[in-house]
This record gives sequence, C-alpha cells and structure tokens, in this order.
Amino acid sequence: MTLLKRISLLLLIALSLSACKELDPMMEKVKPVLDKYQGKSSADKGITSGDMVAAIKQALAQGVDDSVSLLGSAKGFSLSDIYHIPIPQKLQKSADILRKFGQGKKVDEFENRLNLAAEESVKQAVPVFTSAIKSMSVQDALGIMKGADDAATQYFKQKTSATLRQKFMPVIQKATGETGLTSSYKSLVSKVSSFAPNFSEKAVDIDEYVLDHSMNALFDRIAIEEQQIRKDPAKRTTELMKSVYGYFAK
Repeated sequence: MTLLKRISLLLLIALSLSACKELDPMMEKVKPVLDKYQGKSSADKGITSGDMVAAIKQALAQGVDDSVSLLGSAKGFSLSDIYHIPIPQKLQKSADILRKFGQGKKVDEFENRLNLAAEESVKQAVPVFTSAIKSMSVQDALGIMKGADDAATQYFKQKTSATLRQKFMPVIQKATGETGLTSSYKSLVSKVSSFAPNFSEKAVDIDEYVLDHSMNALFDRIAIEEQQIRKDPAKRTTELMKSVYGYFAK
C-alpha cells in the first residue's frame, strides 16, 4: 500500500471514529501527521520558481523597510547600544584635549551630529535597495533559500555594495551638510588648534566614516530581519512568504 493510500485510510478511520470521546487522545496524535502531510502536498503542488523568487524579494524588501524604520528614526543611531557612531579613532586625541580644557560639549555636539547624519542618510536608502533587489535570478533565489540564515543578505551585499556606496555617497554628503556635521568638524579641529597649536591630527574623511557605519548598520539589521523571517512564522507578513518559507522550513 502506498503512503498516500495509507494516509487516506488513516484519515477515513479517524473521521469515522472522531465522535467517540474515548478516542480523543488518538485523534490528537493523528491530526499532526495528517496536517503535515497535507501541508507538504499542497506546497509541493503550489510553489513555483517564480513564487520562490518573489518571496525572497518580499523578505528583502521587508527587511530593508524595517531596518530603515529602525535606524532612520529619531535617535536611531545615537541611542543604540549597537549602532551608535563614536568619535573617529583618529580624532580621539583631539577629543581628549578638548575635554581636558572644558570643551566636552563641543565634542558631544560633533558626535551627535555624526549619528544624526547617519539617521538622515538611511532614510533615503529604500529606493536604492529596491532597485538592487529587482535583479535577483531564479538560480540566485534557490541558492539563497537553501543557504545560511543570512544568505540573502550576503548575496545582496556582494552584488550591490559597490553600486550602493556610489549612490549613497551624495546622500551622505547632503546629510552631513544639512545636519551641520561638516562645519562642526571644522570647528572641532579649530578648537583643538587653539588649545594645542603644535598638535597635529590626521585628517578624517567624515563622509566616508558615516557612510561605512551607515551601510554596516543597514546590512546587519537586514541580516537580523532575514534570520527572523526564516525562523519565526509571525515575521512572514504575506501569504507567499508564509507558503514558501514555511515549506523550506520543514
């Protein structure tokens, strides 16, 4: 007797006897088996390669949206224990000198503007990431679905980092200007020179510094979102994601 016939026979017997309360314990054991088989059969018949690609793209889009919402919110960087952007290491000596002479407020202002620039920049990230998501192939999707918990994020990072940096930089530069970060940096350096004329500090590319932190934070958050979607059914917000990720989770 084939597996299908056995399951069908088991279902018929279970249904015919389900009215007997004495058999309730048996029904509790039978039901999960039937549900699992029926769910797998439905997935086998219903999931296409197009569905799989679409589900992964939905997951990435959701990960990007959630990440941008978190990081781009007020104090999304500055109050974060993980993504807070500190004073650049190359400027640490300058910061120490200023604090020594009672100019700690100036240092704090500069550090706050670093984080504010990052927050402003990531708000512009969604269209850039959305464009990159669209190019995913069926082969890419299959490899991602069967890969590690962060396979989609790693693929995304590998394929788009260079382009993202290129497109993101103008956004960062605009943000650093609008938040007053550039002028704050110049003011910081000027203050150091006034207190320690002979002290020299290597120049720091503030835009690159903020860009690096912003992108690292975004990819990290997207990876976290991806892992949650794979492991937690509650994070699958569309029927397609529930179907595809649910099947591959079995």
